[in-house]
Amino acid sequence: MLVIVVILGMILITACGDETSKEGKINENNESGANDGDHSEETPTISIMAKLHTPEVPDSRIREIVEEKTDVNLDIKWVPNNNYNEKLNTAFATNTLPQVVSIGSEQLDQFREAIRDGQFWEVGPYLEDYEHLTQLKDPIIENSMIDGKVYSLYQGRPLSRMGIVYRKDWADHLGLEAPTTTDEVFEMAQAFTEDDPNQSGEDDTIGIADGDGLYWGAFKLIASWFGTPNSRGEQDGQLLPEFMFPEYLEAMNYMKDLRDNGYINQDFPITSKEDEAAMI
Repeated sequence: MLVIVVILGMILITACGDETSKEGKINENNESGANDGDHSEETPTISIMAKLHTPEVPDSRIREIVEEKTDVNLDIKWVPNNNYNEKLNTAFATNTLPQVVSIGSEQLDQFREAIRDGQFWEVGPYLEDYEHLTQLKDPIIENSMIDGKVYSLYQGRPLSRMGIVYRKDWADHLGLEAPTTTDEVFEMAQAFTEDDPNQSGEDDTIGIADGDGLYWGAFKLIASWFGTPNSRGEQDGQLLPEFMFPEYLEAMNYMKDLRDNGYINQDFPITSKEDEAAMI
């Protein structure tokens, strides 16, 4: 299938303010261990709650390599993406947040108020003390600030994070090249739906698999192809929302044609990432 891949931005929030006493005890233990030749320091553990977008948790090999290189234990709790907001809200309400959680724009308002209430530490002054953190991009750090201060670390991703992935074996069977225009993407979606790209002899393929809503799914990507601004844009000296631009309507008509012709899963606005992945 022609698969529209959309990757959500994530913000890494560091430990809550009420962990200060606990952190102090850890530091005291480490200091006493450093001064006592007969006492070896215990390996610190970092607790993390992370989103899971696949049926199985990732292979432990990468985690083990990170632990070896950093001399820490990673206690990672993987939460299915569909349940993540609920789990995060519960942990937040019960004061049981782990040291590290990932948040997106949908949780930003909630955490902004908690930050202003003094529930989180400011980490900006410490970034210069760590070699790798000094390489974080200043514009992104500035964009993630709250009231001019840094309380989170962004998860590094390419600045252009949205694109398409298509089945090259299917394209080869049908004699199709990689699409370079919106018309060619439409033609590929049509061929992948109607021309038996997997050579099964059955009507069992779909052109585009998409999910996770109109905003973060394929529509946002396709709208950019037509020149729609990202959320807001300038027109005649005014800052206007994206839906006020004619290019937005062009993208809507394009998506409507895909859906009306059956070249995209019909329930794509409410399809979960897990279900989308199962269609690939």
